[in-house]
Amino acid sequence: MKPKANEEQLIGWADAALAGDVRALEALLDALKDPLFRLALRMLGNFADAEDATQEVLVKITTALASFERRSALRTWAFRIATNHVNDLAVARRARQTESFEALAEKLDAGNDLADRLPALADRADPVLELEAREMGQRCTQGMLLCLDVDSRCAFVLGEVFDFDTRTAAQILGIAEPAYRQRLSRARRALEEFMAGHCGLIDPAARCNCRRLSVAARAAGRSYPMEFARRADGSTVDLAGTLAGARAELSRLQRIAVVYRTHPDWDAPAALVDNVRRVLEGSALTAAQPQRLN
Repeated sequence: MKPKANEEQLIGWADAALAGDVRALEALLDALKDPLFRLALRMLGNFADAEDATQEVLVKITTALASFERRSALRTWAFRIATNHVNDLAVARRARQTESFEALAEKLDAGNDLADRLPALADRADPVLELEAREMGQRCTQGMLLCLDVDSRCAFVLGEVFDFDTRTAAQILGIAEPAYRQRLSRARRALEEFMAGHCGLIDPAARCNCRRLSVAARAAGRSYPMEFARRADGSTVDLAGTLAGARAELSRLQRIAVVYRTHPDWDAPAALVDNVRRVLEGSALTAAQPQRLN
């Protein structure tokens, strides 16, 4: 994973881009695209939707760059543009397809019921199944995020996944700090209540675990592409193993945060900045300030 650019670098690229340096603009967008893609993926739960949303956000950042007033860090400003955009998409998605903890619980119970009838397969050593279980864990915990209302989901992602402090997260969302803390508390409480009773990653005594659900998925003839459980470099993430060593020392709320922070550092598609440049070339969006972007 490439190193995170600091604020001085981001501002330097922004100033150079506004002075007409296309390579500086591309460097700025390249530094922002991966974290913004991860934000979009968390909020939308779908790689294709997240890719489209990230490209749209990068276009918005480019065309709004001249209006950046430096009253906040550039990264904060970029995240505010991104959260406004992906939150609107998430609200529209939720209107089309309702997700709820109740519906998710029913799916998990059905998978566990099926796994109960397959003890031989469940006990068999199978390295491929272990990889599938990791993928199942990533998909399942992402599904839990989608059960939160959009405001709570965004507060949780900013605070627990990206580890923004209260002041910065509230600034990104354009709300008061007490309002942000209330949203974050609501999200934590909802996830804790659900995961305490259903998630074997948090409670080893829980009926549900990733391996059992993977067994059920196999038996039902369902297979999933290995997407969520892989890092950008192609390696897999041992989420369960990471939690096992920390379980004794961490409270349940802290373990929930660990679950989401140990998800992969997904990178946005490498061609995304090139796509943005093609969108902007000759566009009416940049015609008003050609000396800055061409």
